[in-house]
Amino acid sequence: MKKKVVALMTIATMAASLFAGCGEQTQNVGGGTETGNQAASGEKETMNIHLNGIDEDYKMQKAIEEIQTMSEYQNVEFNFVGREADFNTTVPTQIAAGNQIDIIVVANPMLQQQYADNGTIIPLDDLIAETGVDFEEEFGKYAESAKNDGQTYMVPHNITSWALYYNKDVFDAAGVPYPDDTVPMTWEEYRETAKKITQGEGANKIYGAFYLPWSSSTYGEAIENLGGGEKFYTEDGLSNIEDPEFAKNIELVHDMMFEDESMKKQADTLSTVEATEFMNGNYGMTCQGGWVLPWAADKEGNPRDWKIGIAPLPCDSKEHTTWGIVNGLAVTPTSADPKLAFEICMDLTRLCAKYARSSEEANRTVEQNDLYVGFGDSLVDDGITTDQIKYVLANPDEIRVTEKIMGPANVEYEKVYMEEVEKYLVEAQDLETTIKNIKERADEAIKKASN
Repeated sequence: MKKKVVALMTIATMAASLFAGCGEQTQNVGGGTETGNQAASGEKETMNIHLNGIDEDYKMQKAIEEIQTMSEYQNVEFNFVGREADFNTTVPTQIAAGNQIDIIVVANPMLQQQYADNGTIIPLDDLIAETGVDFEEEFGKYAESAKNDGQTYMVPHNITSWALYYNKDVFDAAGVPYPDDTVPMTWEEYRETAKKITQGEGANKIYGAFYLPWSSSTYGEAIENLGGGEKFYTEDGLSNIEDPEFAKNIELVHDMMFEDESMKKQADTLSTVEATEFMNGNYGMTCQGGWVLPWAADKEGNPRDWKIGIAPLPCDSKEHTTWGIVNGLAVTPTSADPKLAFEICMDLTRLCAKYARSSEEANRTVEQNDLYVGFGDSLVDDGITTDQIKYVLANPDEIRVTEKIMGPANVEYEKVYMEEVEKYLVEAQDLETTIKNIKERADEAIKKASN
């Protein structure tokens, strides 16, 4: 706790001049007032809620509308703040400076760990007990995703899950059977399949696999086999990058680029490739999250003359496994009413679950009857059904691992990892040197964070 207080005081000191005279003005999205903490005798209590973009989702828009009509919040003035430039820097700095911010979105597990470590968000366990919420019933297996160092810091909200998407026309042209609808291929089978369906040369080349230069593209197989992003650390808390699974995964990507030539090389992707490029029809397969579905369904925005398929994410154990993140809502130490803020977080997740259409919600107590139905209807000509999408992306029996590096100094660890792996993937250094450099630099960052 002492380290968190020191971290907050340090940020606050640096930010004091920046926010002097700024008060608590915010962009107003939900129709509330422009200043926080106005609750006084006869006035409504203002709740400042910073959502940074998730308010643009249909389900959250509907939840925002409905929560403001609920009788238990008739004395609350909701101030919903939308997308903000440099959110991950400016909002924690405002909190450190003492400005009233009651609830913030926590976009991914790496930020969750960072916010918990530096005191940007507070533990919720006492509030859970005080309000009588059964967190395990509400969120099932996703309740664990809300924890850091044994304490609950977040109310889980949206779930992302990864799958294998494929171009049926590319498979047909190569005479290769489609991936199995229910049984995942192994990563070696993924590599071999990519080689078989790669066709042509030069500007007209069809690559068997689409490579996205994200960190998970080079360590996803490893965390599947090891059990999640927590396995980037040894039992004594240092870097576990020397586990052979990491080198195996990184080498697989390298060999698909340079030996098989079934993926674009790293140098050709860094500044030009976006996730949507898979939709141009020049690739056979891609491993991405559920966000591919709205692209595929939007045939006006993403016109295509080929059919898309969906299958489970590759996994060496052949079990239904996926990686992904759970984002959520958290209460900050500058909240005017932490209990009220927590109750609002809970109700927003319940309402979002009711209106969920394009991605699964973490709340388990609300039926998600419309989930993926629209996509099933839109993709019927591709041979995709709603039940198939639910099997791949919302399977209650799936094994799920945390997508990001989870542990001390994880932001710096990820930065180090990406810098060193990139050198290997442009053949500026060998794999042994890459692993050695990550180990040394990550250990240094971890030890520094622990002091």
